[in-house]
Amino acid sequence: MPKTAQMPSESTRRIWSGLVFLSALAALTVSASEVTSAAWPRGEDKSIVTLSYESTIDGPDFGDYGAFYYEYGVTEKLTFGLDIGKSQDAGQVSAIAFLRYPLGAPEGDNVFAAELGLGWAERDGSAVAALRPGLSWGRPVSGAWGNGWLGVESTYALYEDGEGLGKIDSSFGINHANGNLSIFKLEFAAPSDGDETLAFAPSHVVKVSENSFLEFGLSHEFTDSVTKVKVGVWHSF
Repeated sequence: MPKTAQMPSESTRRIWSGLVFLSALAALTVSASEVTSAAWPRGEDKSIVTLSYESTIDGPDFGDYGAFYYEYGVTEKLTFGLDIGKSQDAGQVSAIAFLRYPLGAPEGDNVFAAELGLGWAERDGSAVAALRPGLSWGRPVSGAWGNGWLGVESTYALYEDGEGLGKIDSSFGINHANGNLSIFKLEFAAPSDGDETLAFAPSHVVKVSENSFLEFGLSHEFTDSVTKVKVGVWHSF
């Protein structure tokens, strides 16, 4: 029988509630600037592709993870994307194609978008179909540290075998004057057949040319005390 998702622990709820409160507070006290978040459309005929690789450096090793992500602006508002990931040791693969569209007219600086993804995932050695709806929110911000953004991206993958996976990623990003980016993310995942996880994932993205970037990051997952290092390549065109 499928297991039901467990309620987050008290410590997880406190951390999550505190960070959501700080993000909401920041959104009320900062002004507009440059932004980088899923809530904003990619823009007609514009694309971005990222390749990344994560490896465990401390704690239980659940295997290295490689990811490919691509977005293309079909129109000024409609964005098409591919989200593909593979666990190197377990050999498990997931692949989702999605469409994202903004919701209504922006309320001030706030931007909202809905998406719908369809694909498949390898679960217990078998490939199952996956349907993944999602909602995202973004807002440009600025302060003494410079310009940046706040964003929340949420998805829930429904699998053919009856299980599901909910994710909420909250981010705070800074656009530096030299073109580099600093990103601080809180990643929450709640599989219906396992325990929820919560990870803090800061990264720094270095601009190496007009359209190319290198990403260097760390993440620490609190539930299993796993620390990972991440490297990635971004290219926009």
